[in-house]
Amino acid sequence: MDTLGVAFNEPKRSQEKEKKEKEKNGMDEIDGLGQLTDYRRLCSDLTLQTKKEGFFKDYLSAIVEQVSDEEFEGFTKQQTDRDRVVYCWTLPALHKTMKSFQPSYRGKSADESIKRREQGNEAFREKDYRKALYETQDNEGIVLLEGSLLERTTLALALANRSAVLVHLKEFALAIRDIQLSLQSNYPEKQRYKLYDRMGYCHQQLGETAKARLAYTIALDCLEESDLEPAALDNWRQTVEKSRAKLPSNNPSNNSNNNNSNHSTANANTNALPELVSGANSNIPNASKSLAMEVDDNSGRYYVAADDIKPGQTLVCEKPYAACLLPGKFTSHCHHCFVRLIAPLGCLTCRGVFYCSVECRDEAASTYHQYECGIIDYMIASGSSILSWIALRILTKGKMEDFLEAREELEKDGDGGRLLASARNPDSYSGIYHLATLSHLRSDKDFFDRTFMALFLFQCLRASGYLQTRFRYEEDSLNITEDEIYFASLLLRHLQLLQFNAHEIHEFVQLNEKNMRSTKTVYIGVGIYPTVAFFNHSCRPDVARYFLGTTMVITSTRCVKRGQMVAENYGPIFTHKHLTDRQQSLQGRYWFNCQCLACQNDWPIYDGMTDMETILTCCPLCRGTVQSVNDSYARCLKCKKQSLWEAIRRPVEEITTLYQTAMRLMDLGQVDKAIRVLGVYIEMMETLVADVPVRELLLAQEALRLCLGTYGTKYCATTHLTMKAVTNNTRK
Repeated sequence: MDTLGVAFNEPKRSQEKEKKEKEKNGMDEIDGLGQLTDYRRLCSDLTLQTKKEGFFKDYLSAIVEQVSDEEFEGFTKQQTDRDRVVYCWTLPALHKTMKSFQPSYRGKSADESIKRREQGNEAFREKDYRKALYETQDNEGIVLLEGSLLERTTLALALANRSAVLVHLKEFALAIRDIQLSLQSNYPEKQRYKLYDRMGYCHQQLGETAKARLAYTIALDCLEESDLEPAALDNWRQTVEKSRAKLPSNNPSNNSNNNNSNHSTANANTNALPELVSGANSNIPNASKSLAMEVDDNSGRYYVAADDIKPGQTLVCEKPYAACLLPGKFTSHCHHCFVRLIAPLGCLTCRGVFYCSVECRDEAASTYHQYECGIIDYMIASGSSILSWIALRILTKGKMEDFLEAREELEKDGDGGRLLASARNPDSYSGIYHLATLSHLRSDKDFFDRTFMALFLFQCLRASGYLQTRFRYEEDSLNITEDEIYFASLLLRHLQLLQFNAHEIHEFVQLNEKNMRSTKTVYIGVGIYPTVAFFNHSCRPDVARYFLGTTMVITSTRCVKRGQMVAENYGPIFTHKHLTDRQQSLQGRYWFNCQCLACQNDWPIYDGMTDMETILTCCPLCRGTVQSVNDSYARCLKCKKQSLWEAIRRPVEEITTLYQTAMRLMDLGQVDKAIRVLGVYIEMMETLVADVPVRELLLAQEALRLCLGTYGTKYCATTHLTMKAVTNNTRK
């Protein structure tokens, strides 16, 4: 099954011609792995384009139809990414099908903003504050910030209205932010006393006495510039003065930012990053000293425990080199830090993306979004996969000059020592460039498809203005410079390495605030993490991961002895999937046969596991199997000695109580205590049962993963004020 293949129905074809056509349509052989299966082709295709309709799929099909057997055979002889890019660029089929384009921006409407603001005002008067927030945040996302005086005033009024709604929802920090933006956006001077009075109230609620006093004082000054009638003016002055008089005396303790935990800050992603156990590793940035890297021919580069590791210890805390939010989350999450939106701020130019704060918006606008803003619609319409987006983002987040400067070093033939050195510097682009691509295992058809996706992304890069080249538009689109060939080659390399090294980014969703078991992780984006990329896979992982925005935190969930490999999980876990299903998934997605202990011994899923009581009911002297002699004694079948049943059952009862206590603490929401008790339980059980799958032990490790997940970006469905931004006139 090859959705991108072309069926050739010529009669009496030679065997050689049939072979070439199979290669062209993805049916070729892969060295050492046998025939490329339908499942692997499907997995590979999905790393380029989504299942949904998109014009790239049509582009590629049209190109395949036009490429002759001789042209495809010529492609198969190209040995480097640069050669593949140059060869495909010269094919007439490319330029007949994949035209160049110019940036496109969806405009914003002040009239639509006014309409939304009126609907928000009506909801506010009816005290439906959630609906009012929905309407007011909609029109803020629609209006241009940089435009005519009317447009700026419309934005200022929208922000002011939303600040009033946020006050009623007790989102005081966000209300202050909207007030400040409104004042910067031409809010009418004669009405500014309202905003400063509201600002004073918000600072007062946040315990920021000095700021509250200053805001109230400015409000009184602004009253002198208002057009209020004398009676109304006097009433307002008395109200503000009373509010200021209620403030406590000026002392340092009252001026701190002791924000209530229920009140959002202007940037919602404020969780502190955890400390690495044993301190930071000088050789592996973002990792703990408890990790060391090793290299061998079979496993490549991987981590081992430099010291004994216990459950619940933080091993890695890493920001992504590049990350992309799923397009389906553009209206509900911050485009930059991925937190859920409450009072979103729109891009200053397009209406396709939203941010949680001015800081996120400005940082994105100063780097990648200034180039991606005009091509987002093309990327979405193309059906490109999220990995294709990241392939582009790796470039747009950096400077063109830096990539050009690094070209000579990157293109040198490397050795193991250089590759290991790049692993120690994952914050540099070299750490990305030298991640595994498995190019020696790729089929010609896979290279063919990826090369044309790289050329599509290159056209996007051209249109964005990133390359600063004059060969951008239709009249001279056939020209390509040596620098452009280099960037297209980088895109092709990214499309290969991301297939095996990218990580899903998720948020922790709690469906019921009081029930830890009603939780799940929701996939919201993808990132490339050079340090984390060197963890090898095991179907019985040693670690779990959670996210603080886009920052990944890797925490141990098992005991790992010094010198043992520390493995994470790439998807299939033995407790949920049988061996054949896991192997098929890993071979199709990551191109390897897993040899972990769970696979070697074909461990059962939960339903087939031995329970804790059965496996712990054993001889206290040698841990052999016991057989009942009478109600008081049991005989060991291994050492032949008798023991009291009480001596056998007492340890079982004690550790069972420990397990039950941990689970009860988790159910009560006492996460810190639950993590400590779960860690003790896991340590004891792994000492007793070693490498034997025990149902309660695996459930405890899963419970530890859930508890640790609450330390990350969390969304409680019953209490969170998250709102979806609207990017068109249709309500969703």
